[in-house]
Amino acid sequence: MVRHILAVPPGEWLLQSAAGSELGRMIIRLAKHDGIRTLNIVRRRESVADLQRLGADEVIVSTDGPIDEQVRRIVGPEGVKYAIDPVVGETGTQMFKALHEEGRMLVYGSLTGEPIRVGEDPRYILSGRRVLEVYWLGYWLHRLDETARQGLAEDIATLLRNGILQTCPGRTYSLGEIVAAVSQAESMGRQGKVLLVPGEQQ
Repeated sequence: MVRHILAVPPGEWLLQSAAGSELGRMIIRLAKHDGIRTLNIVRRRESVADLQRLGADEVIVSTDGPIDEQVRRIVGPEGVKYAIDPVVGETGTQMFKALHEEGRMLVYGSLTGEPIRVGEDPRYILSGRRVLEVYWLGYWLHRLDETARQGLAEDIATLLRNGILQTCPGRTYSLGEIVAAVSQAESMGRQGKVLLVPGEQQ
């Protein structure tokens, strides 16, 4: 998403929501590795220092005020050229408002299940060339030729070996503990991925 779809150049700002998630943390590390500056949205103030230690350039708390206003205070009145969002709803709506007039925003999830209201303020659809795109791995990957897929796999393997793409494992549960596993996975402030392991006993 960062390198191949948005193709964010070094030195540019990348705005992302759900920055404290495991994928959000991977994006922070990858961006740091590639020389991209990240502006990260979190819901909980306790996440700020942790993401800064990880390499986040800026972290904003969504409850501190409108996201688009916070973003423009950091990057300037022109806004950001690149954004990535798995949340949508009000968060996605405000992120779209934070875009540069030539900005691109990639949506890869719908954690809220609510729509992005891109037409809420006509200024953002009647001026500039802001683009809202949807990303689905299965659709995109299927359209790569064999050489491109092999190159992508090699790049990912290298990033994994170098610790750029990594995830923090959380608790493991047996298949018989599926209810507890789902409850843990949906809990606020959880660290790491909840894993189901056949035969695992806690």
